Amino acid sequence: MYKEAKKIGIIGLGNMGRPIAETLLGHGYSVFLYDPTASKYDPFRGKEGAVLSESVDDLTRKLHEGGEKAIVWSMIPGGEPTNTLVSKLSSLLSGGDTVIDASNSIYTDSVANYGVLKGKGVFYLDVGCGGGPEDMGKGVSLMVGGDREAFDLAEDIFEVVAGEGSFGYVGGSGAGHMTKTVHNVIFYGIFPVYAEGIDMLARLKESFPGVRLDLDEAVRLLSAAPPINAGIMKSIRDTEKEWGAPGKDVEIHVSEMVRIGINGARACGATLYITKAILGGYQFMAGHPKRIYALAKRRLTGH
Repeated sequence: MYKEAKKIGIIGLGNMGRPIAETLLGHGYSVFLYDPTASKYDPFRGKEGAVLSESVDDLTRKLHEGGEKAIVWSMIPGGEPTNTLVSKLSSLLSGGDTVIDASNSIYTDSVANYGVLKGKGVFYLDVGCGGGPEDMGKGVSLMVGGDREAFDLAEDIFEVVAGEGSFGYVGGSGAGHMTKTVHNVIFYGIFPVYAEGIDMLARLKESFPGVRLDLDEAVRLLSAAPPINAGIMKSIRDTEKEWGAPGKDVEIHVSEMVRIGINGARACGATLYITKAILGGYQFMAGHPKRIYALAKRRLTGH
């Protein structure tokens, strides 16, 4: 018999699946594990509450012992691997069971997978996960789509995995992975700008040693600045709600401070290719995004 605690199955014990399993074990869950690579079990051997499985079939059978409804968290790559697993689970799970797909699946695949399981009476939640392995149980963002009833059933699990971060129900089937798609677009857009920005700061420090810049402290304070840390997204959304209706065109520009800073950094050897491309695109920004950007920036910065 397994310990009397809430059960959850986790399929896929890679960089993300392993810390999810460890986090849930640390909160008293009975965690049923499956990964085709035997060495992935090593961190869990002998751990209280960890139940190793020989196959997906074995995992689902163990979850159903005692008559409880099964919850299976899939942490394998999106696309064909996830779609194949969902097809397999549709023949192994029963009405009232739940599949949590936290892969980077395309949201159209998620809608299709929802349909596959819905026909069997099995809930399917598509979950966008904003954060990395070190954030699990500490501070990730979980964006959950699917049936609200299923979200409510699994809410305690999301709360544990999110830790000091955030989780929430963003809508029906596909909404979680649709939100994560936009998260990734923003992430890929800002990450190289951040990298170029830190390089810019380091080069300026080297070229002007008399300033005696503490690079580590400067980066810490840049990271904590509300507009960079969290304020931009909220400001845009608040602005859309308040002034989202069409209005007159607005002017946008790159500040003189930014222009001088970039020119100075280039003179010190910084390339800033991505940053220059983005700032050079300001002149082509148009329509609703341009207006909302200008108004949100004014709300956030006062100018």
